[in-house]
Amino acid sequence: MTIYVPYHLWTGMPWDGSKDDSCVHDADAEFRVHGTSLTRIKGPVEWHNPVSDTTEAVWVRTKADGSKTQYFTCHDIGVGRVLDQRVGRHPRHWATGRCKFPAGRGWKFGERRDCERTSIEITEIGTDDSGYLTHLTFKWWTGDTLDHIYRYEPEYGMTHAWPQS
Repeated sequence: MTIYVPYHLWTGMPWDGSKDDSCVHDADAEFRVHGTSLTRIKGPVEWHNPVSDTTEAVWVRTKADGSKTQYFTCHDIGVGRVLDQRVGRHPRHWATGRCKFPAGRGWKFGERRDCERTSIEITEIGTDDSGYLTHLTFKWWTGDTLDHIYRYEPEYGMTHAWPQS
């Protein structure tokens, strides 16, 4: 059995239940990872990707302390990072096709799904007594290295990020 994971789960925005909407949707959300690290997601905004030489709609994700800015875009099997800018480092850019969050159709619990140089495996799907999603936990790999385990909650966004490497 496959499941549909709403793109709204990543942004923390409310989802109306539609599985036919475009993956790009308006976002203006704040959440705290581990209850402390204030993070904001806003967008979409138009951005020119220097790797693919295309203009894409991206969400801008920032840490409130100014230490990190990241751009994310979506495609048919997920949300992927296309820019990572951290204080004291040169920015890194990628073409669309990487996955940082599982979204869209065709996801299976316990099955690792490959994207461009990244992969994801959903390891936990929590529901309440009425069957509504309460949380989603997944493993994220870069190449063959398990990098992080993440947990998200509807209308909130990321609640936890556990480094593995």
